[in-house]
Amino acid sequence: MCGTVEEGRYSPWTVADLTTAERALLTGVRQWFRAGTAGAMASMRIGLNVAGVPNTALLPLFALLGTFAVAGARRPEIRCPACSRISIDEAALLDSLAAVQGGDAEVATQLFDRWLPPVALCMATDAMAELGGVLDGARIFLPRRRAARLVTPANGPTMGDMAMAAE
Repeated sequence: MCGTVEEGRYSPWTVADLTTAERALLTGVRQWFRAGTAGAMASMRIGLNVAGVPNTALLPLFALLGTFAVAGARRPEIRCPACSRISIDEAALLDSLAAVQGGDAEVATQLFDRWLPPVALCMATDAMAELGGVLDGARIFLPRRRAARLVTPANGPTMGDMAMAAE
């Protein structure tokens, strides 16, 4: 446990379960939420480069993350960069990008709809499509982890039920 944010709902995956590209993207997202664009840019660039993600991915990634800075956006639960556990919201972010890559932008829109107002949602889906195209061009394909199944009402199934549904 990193202890830098309140205890939240975890997905059944840890950072060790992720592909190299997923780890780099997740770490970049965590750094951005912690330090903002200017504070995270250098470390994000290095992390993405090590994973083979082209620098051209930074602009759509920053555009995507910037949609959470708009008024009315609900902030997803993003863990600290050192946390080994993945929150349900982080899993949903990765799964939405994988869905876009797989040609299912509607799933991505549904996942982001719970955080963003309509105009920001349009901007986010455009940025995701561009980021997905950059990853496709680099032959980096994110696996679907079906995080949407993990999003349940407060009186829904237990974490064990959700983990089994995700497999």
